[in-house]
Amino acid sequence: MKINIDCKEASRLISTDMDDELAPADSNRLRLHFVMCKTCRTVAEQMKFLRRTIRKFYKGEPMC
Repeated sequence: MKINIDCKEASRLISTDMDDELAPADSNRLRLHFVMCKTCRTVAEQMKFLRRTIRKFYKGEPMC
């Protein structure tokens, strides 16, 4: 198994992590990538924010 992953693989893992729990090895590989790649860290943070916001919207909760 490859330890270092590229941004394309990181993107796939970020998406999978939003829907399911990652296997421990994949989670570790993604965290290692985040240490080296600010862009992917930012993408993951933005995706989590959007997911939380959409959930609040559909639940009728205040957005702020």
